[in-house]
This record gives sequence, structure tokens and C-alpha cells, in this order.
Amino acid sequence: MVEHHAPDRNQAPGLRGLRILCEPSGGYQDKLLRTARRLGHLTGYVNGKAVAKFRVVETNDSGKTDLKDPHIIHTLARIRKTLRHRQLPTEYQLLRTCGVLYDQAERGVVAARGGLHRALLGLFCDYSFAKDFLYTISGRALVDRYGANPYRIVRAGKTRFQRAMRRQAPRIRQRTLDRLWDNAITSARHQHDPEHAEMLELQLRQLWEEFRLHEQRKINLGAQLESLLARLRKIDPAVPEPTPGVINAKNLARLIAETGPLGDFASWRMLLRYAGLNIRMRQSGTYRGQYRITKKGRPLLRKILSQIVLPLVRRQCLYGEYYHRKRAAMPGQKAMVVVMRHFLRKLHGWYRSARAFDHQRYFTAESQIPQAA
Repeated sequence: MVEHHAPDRNQAPGLRGLRILCEPSGGYQDKLLRTARRLGHLTGYVNGKAVAKFRVVETNDSGKTDLKDPHIIHTLARIRKTLRHRQLPTEYQLLRTCGVLYDQAERGVVAARGGLHRALLGLFCDYSFAKDFLYTISGRALVDRYGANPYRIVRAGKTRFQRAMRRQAPRIRQRTLDRLWDNAITSARHQHDPEHAEMLELQLRQLWEEFRLHEQRKINLGAQLESLLARLRKIDPAVPEPTPGVINAKNLARLIAETGPLGDFASWRMLLRYAGLNIRMRQSGTYRGQYRITKKGRPLLRKILSQIVLPLVRRQCLYGEYYHRKRAAMPGQKAMVVVMRHFLRKLHGWYRSARAFDHQRYFTAESQIPQAA
């Protein structure tokens, strides 16, 4: 699809109506296309894989050269095999950038938690609590006060250890304190060299600082995403409203940041293709291969969708019955993809209707609405 952009009347003769086309090349194309737009020219993309495959068709050569590619791009443009170059409005640009920063902070939290667990097992060998305990008030107190170092706990003594933990976490249970003490006693019997134990504690504390840093970034960026979404909804009231039990403000902001203006998509099929959730078929004669999603669109959009629908497939939730009905006929991963496709399709219709969420109409086909009413 080619976007039409009116040329500047003040352009030099012979340049009016010029279209600048290029392959996406890791960000280097942005400056070129911004300059072309500023000068009033038309802009567009050509898919890089389409260029590579068409080069083989036209030249019977899989090699790549800078002399061949311009001719191939021009040929693809002549047969209208181009992609739209979207220029997002300011609010959507801010949302998208903030969403990328939130994803980076989220990945930082995941990486730090993985490193923390490995470092903890190396230092506190017989630690018997679940992974999530470390991120509770009691677990945070253990790291902040003692660095989760069993040798320091044992040196402090049971009474002083329990008193210090109660000051840090007043509601900690006695059986938790007893269990932590017993774990520290058995771990200290491994008799790490004192300097080695201090080095392991230093590693754990550094990872803990990284975790807290990324965690705070997530909180701040989440609040900023919600603020930007509220600002966007004042400009475009058709943007869906956060709805309890369906989608919260932060996840809706992240999703809209990746899709961009939903009004740009004439149909829900275009939106699925943009997300890489359209179906790729494999069949020839009597052969029928497996149908899979193409995964050609935006990976972050698919990631956010999976995070949104994951809590919704529990029983008694929005997609509980729908998911488990699909789950009976296919593997769980495919059933989740079906739910993701369904949710994105309904989001497009939700936007176009410009109405509040209606649970009764959500799983009702348009042709069945009068009968359902």
C-alpha cells in the first residue's frame, strides 16, 4: 500500500510528484524519508525479502549488489508491491517511545531476577523458599539487612537476627523466621571461604540494585503511559476506554503504542497482518501442511498481546470458556494465538464502534446481533 502525499508547489521543476522508496535498513532510512517528506516528496517502503526474492526471479542470481537493488526496487514499485510509510502523530510517537522504554525496563527486571536467583543459590545453598519470596516485604528485608548471606545471619545469632527482621518486616511470621534460621544454619556448614562469601554477597547486592532500578523505571514509565493514553483519548474519544476484567490502562497504552492509529486500518485483517498474526497456508494438490502465523509484523505487539490475554484465559474470566473450548481441540500455544487474534480483531471493532465495552456483544457475530437483542 502506497501513501499519497501532496507535493509542495514550491518544488523545483521536474521534481514534483517524486516518490522516494527504500528498504528498511536498521534505522538508516529514517533520515532519508524525513528529509523527503520535508521537501514535499512522496515516500514508501519496499519489503527487503520481496527485493531479495524478486532479484532471484529477475536475474537468476542470489547475489546482492548495490547496482542491482535500485532496479529491483523500481520494478516492484511499478507493479505496486510497496508498503506504506507511516508518520505517526506526536501523541502516538510519544506512546511508542515510552512503550519501548517500558519493555526495556521489563526485560531488565527479568534478567536481574534470573541473575539474583542464581547468585542466591550460590551463596545461600540450602535456601528453601520459592523464588517469589525474595520480592515480598520479608524477602526484601532479608536482602537489605543481611544481603541474604547465611554466614552473617549465623554470626548475628538467632535472637538478634529475628529482632532485626521484625524491625524491617513487622508482619513477618515466626515460622518464616525459624525456617530462615534453619536454612542459614545448614547453608553455613558448607564453609565457604569468608572472602569468597563476601564476594558472592557483593554480587547479589549489585543484582538487587539493578532489579530495584529497573523495577522503579517500570513503575514510572507505566504511570507515564497511562497519562499519555488519557491525553490521547481527549484527542480521539474513539480510542477504547480501559475496562476492568478486559484491559487496564497501562496495557491498553502499550498496545495502542504498537498499533498506532487504529483508524489507519480499513479492516481487522490489515491489523492482523500488521501484527504478524495472519495465517500462512501450505498446500499443494492433495498435500495440506500445517497452518501457522507469519510472524512478519511487529514482535513487540505480539508480546504485549500475549501478556494481555494470558490472565483472561483463566476460568471465570473473559476468555475462560472460549479458550478451554479451543484447548480441547488444539495445543495450548495455538489456542493462545487464536485468543490473541480474536482480541486484536475485537479491539479494531471496538475502536470503530466508538462505544463502551459490551460483554454481551463481544462473542456475538454481527449477523446475530438483532436475534440476540
